[in-house]
Amino acid sequence: MKKIFLLLFVIALFSMSCNVSSESSSEVIDTPTSGTISISVDETLQPIADAEVDVFQHQYPNAKVNVRYRSETDCVKDLYNDSCKLILIGRQLSDTELQQFKSITLNPPHVKVATDAIALVVNRKNQDTVISHQKMMQILRGEDATKNVVFDGQNSGTVSYILNKTSQKSLPKNAFNGNTNLGAVNYVATHENAIGVIGWSWISDSDDPKTKEYLSKVNLVSIAPRDSAKAGEFYKPYQLYLAQGKYPLTREVYMIQRERRSGLATGLTTFVYSEIGQTILLKAGLLPANQQDRWIEISTKKIGKVNNQ
Repeated sequence: MKKIFLLLFVIALFSMSCNVSSESSSEVIDTPTSGTISISVDETLQPIADAEVDVFQHQYPNAKVNVRYRSETDCVKDLYNDSCKLILIGRQLSDTELQQFKSITLNPPHVKVATDAIALVVNRKNQDTVISHQKMMQILRGEDATKNVVFDGQNSGTVSYILNKTSQKSLPKNAFNGNTNLGAVNYVATHENAIGVIGWSWISDSDDPKTKEYLSKVNLVSIAPRDSAKAGEFYKPYQLYLAQGKYPLTREVYMIQRERRSGLATGLTTFVYSEIGQTILLKAGLLPANQQDRWIEISTKKIGKVNNQ
């Protein structure tokens, strides 16, 4: 991934001057740090996209990024139809989607920028906030008639993730559409038998007032890993457990673009993968893809007895 970042950076610098000189003087074009583009973002990733774009535009005042928050399915359609130059979603393009792009002579580059999670939330009156992996799968498959499952949207990234996780082609009868992540949270807040499935980034930043507001309405669920070796092992989608692979509902976040030259989409992708962009993701509670590990070595040494005087 570091090689990808360096390659993007070199291409951006080299192409900036080439692109400007190759276009007619009357045509307004974008460069890696200026111009205007539209991007489509999976609605479940809106908080981190807002943060990244705000800082990017502040650092590069001549850059304007118009963000549309869409379902995951619509994001991919936008990229294919050239309605946007860049998408941010919680997966790679499927083999079928890649073949569709190849049919129009495109092979969109993927850059992994973070590891995200799917969070489960329950009503505040529900004091049972831990769940086994087996029980979780039963609820998500609709095999537990005592629970209703509410999602953030019909074609959202959370829906496609859960369908893939449970090996199902359609949601069970006990599934409801909350239309948005906030809608799913509000549904759970008013239905004691409901369990919400939302994007982790909506409640991951503990310093965000919105996070505090959402978590005042619902309880975050701890989930046991699939192959838990110890009784009582339950984990929330915190960064440490994402890194260790202990939280079972994780997904990778990708920036996928369709530029045929180095423009603003390349510049934004490079920025998100840079130290500043990755720090933003770290602050937001996700696990950055390009993060330097810190190793602390502790040694002990006997220093003898201490005289008490």
